Amino acid sequence: MSAFSDIELLSITKAVKGKVVKTARDGLEPGEYQVEFDARISGVVRVGQDYEARVPNKAKPWNIIATLLEENAKLAAAAGEVGIDLDKLVKMAETVDPEMAEKAKKQAEEKAAALKQATVSLCKGKVTADLKVEPATPG
Repeated sequence: MSAFSDIELLSITKAVKGKVVKTARDGLEPGEYQVEFDARISGVVRVGQDYEARVPNKAKPWNIIATLLEENAKLAAAAGEVGIDLDKLVKMAETVDPEMAEKAKKQAEEKAAALKQATVSLCKGKVTADLKVEPATPG
């Protein structure tokens, strides 16, 4: 377990991030570094109220393709046929009728929009901070 409280850990992650971290990394040569130092972090951390939000579509395109191929293989096997594999699918996609592709895209967008509307999730409140990081003063 950490010796820091939850708010202290959150403050550390909010105080040192983004460009500061990139600049620090750019200034280091490859190697192993032993560290031990004290730092002082001061300022304000604001934790917002939890809220409900419509979460973007959780259906991932690659998951859809994998599921489609798997279902096709099951149906083909049940009919005693060979299903379509990814290589065949890619070759077929190279010559697909643009109207068919547009129709499929429209159907997918409609289904995604319907899924998105029904996907309401509880989200943790946003965290903002105005913090200053400086070396700790001895004593």
